[in-house]
Amino acid sequence: MNTICLKNAKVSDGDLWNVKADVLVDADEGKILDVGPGLSGKEEIDLSGYTILPGLFDAHVHIVTGKIEYNDKALKSWAQSGILTVRDMGLGDGKKATDGYLKWRETVRRPDCAEILTAGQAIAARGGYMHIMGHDENGIAVDTPSDARRAIQAQLAAGCDGIKTAMDLNGFDEDTPQLSPEILQEIAKVAKEMDVWCAAHVLKAKFLRVLVENGIPEMAHMVLDPVPEDLLDEMAAKRVIVTCTLQSINAPRPLLPPEVIASMPPEMKETIKKMEAVDTAAQERDAIENARRFHEKGGMLVLGTDTMRMETQPDVAKVPVHEFQLLYKAGLSVQEVLAAATKNAAIACKVEERLGSIETGKQANLVAIKDELDESFEALSHVEFVMNQGVVIKDAR
Repeated sequence: MNTICLKNAKVSDGDLWNVKADVLVDADEGKILDVGPGLSGKEEIDLSGYTILPGLFDAHVHIVTGKIEYNDKALKSWAQSGILTVRDMGLGDGKKATDGYLKWRETVRRPDCAEILTAGQAIAARGGYMHIMGHDENGIAVDTPSDARRAIQAQLAAGCDGIKTAMDLNGFDEDTPQLSPEILQEIAKVAKEMDVWCAAHVLKAKFLRVLVENGIPEMAHMVLDPVPEDLLDEMAAKRVIVTCTLQSINAPRPLLPPEVIASMPPEMKETIKKMEAVDTAAQERDAIENARRFHEKGGMLVLGTDTMRMETQPDVAKVPVHEFQLLYKAGLSVQEVLAAATKNAAIACKVEERLGSIETGKQANLVAIKDELDESFEALSHVEFVMNQGVVIKDAR
């Protein structure tokens, strides 16, 4: 057995905090063998002055455009930064999971790349929110509960890992078709039967209530208007998970190429103009306050960014330090923010048996930062050591 022992560091995760310990790794199996003092291995790496953290998650990204080669580049960039797992929350640009995407994913299941978990296409109301981005195929349109069941089963059988659905407006159209309560209940039922994650795109509290009442277990965003107290209580009681995506709310919007704008239908151009007039700073404040209140009630928050991984945004494949900072602003402790990006994210993605913490038997996905993690989270912008699947892929000490 080839073993690697990471020595003389501190260890921090959702349960441990700045504990002096060594981490012994089975390099052949890519798993953690032991965590504690006085360990030794065939190869030893002295991490004195460093803190070891679990491999980080971004639990809400979109791999939507660009050549396959660019996707490879993004996954390598994420891994080098310390993001070792990303969850693709719905393909866009008219792509289908079965059109080469899942086959390509098999080619990047290697230590130099972040792992991808994917929902494939979102399950959506016909003519509803997921069909507004220039491609009807952005969502799988369903009209009945049995349609939803068949669509979900087909995607899971093809290799997708979870379910994405949506309730939102088509731009500012209050008449946007929405999924019925019966369809939402069927989606939640299938997710429970198949033991897969199930998350809904939602930005308004009125739709959040419908989703929670009909059993959807995770929200892919924190909504942008104030959430009533009774709804937060219901969410906490039902153990609803929220992947916050706070940094996406008031972020500069990516510039669209002129040819893309020219090809848009008039109604979409009008929607973009209206969106530019929205007070996104106020929406961010409301979302942070919602997160704070939900957290105080014991609700589980997860770190995700809603990053659109496009060739027009080459630097998004990195640790989203600002999202860490905004979660801290929402009242989480430094350790709780780390848990949102590790332990909680693993639970949301249903991979907690192998990822999300530093303990015996878990996959050896580990990052090391200089000194300790603090409320600035700036150390995460220059992670110096990364081990993925038991393989050291970065050592910049």
